Amino acid sequence: MLKRFVSLLTAILMTFSLCACSTDESVEETSSHSNEINAIVVYYSATGNTEKVAQTISDHFDIPIYELEPVDPYSEEDLNYSDEQSRVSIEYEEHINGDLEVELTTTDFDEFSDADYIFLGAPVWWQELSWVVEDFVKENDFSDKTIIPFATSASSDFNLDNLTPLAANADWGEARRFSSNVDEDEIIEWLNELNLS
Repeated sequence: MLKRFVSLLTAILMTFSLCACSTDESVEETSSHSNEINAIVVYYSATGNTEKVAQTISDHFDIPIYELEPVDPYSEEDLNYSDEQSRVSIEYEEHINGDLEVELTTTDFDEFSDADYIFLGAPVWWQELSWVVEDFVKENDFSDKTIIPFATSASSDFNLDNLTPLAANADWGEARRFSSNVDEDEIIEWLNELNLS
């Protein structure tokens, strides 16, 4: 009788142990995958500020990140907005006349076709997301995708007037601007507010 009781007690304890382990594993699995989304980050960064935001997004969601690189990179002198003869000043005039195309080294990224969300980032140039990203937007099909634009600027807000006509078949998420000295916690707070799944 005692032998049967000990066997029954052992079986009950083993069952509880297995259930407890199973519960712990499922909690651990849920928490480690709570940030999983089907997305990529694509960005252009002139001075490193946008890259910081892009990298934080990529790290937070553990998603691929791609940098858009102009075939002809911008130098510090090229980016001098106060010089009317600088490259960006001249390009801006061409841009507003519809005569500008900045060629990129590539606009084709492996995980793009399977992504549901595209985080698209660039610095603000003349109240728009930098025209450097336009070639990427033009060259890709954004059907069934949501573009989530983000930008960096010391003070200027921006619009998407230069981009939305290029990807009219995309869903456009609400754009977000970050200051050049943005704190990582602010970026993560925004990402959590997006409620992506």
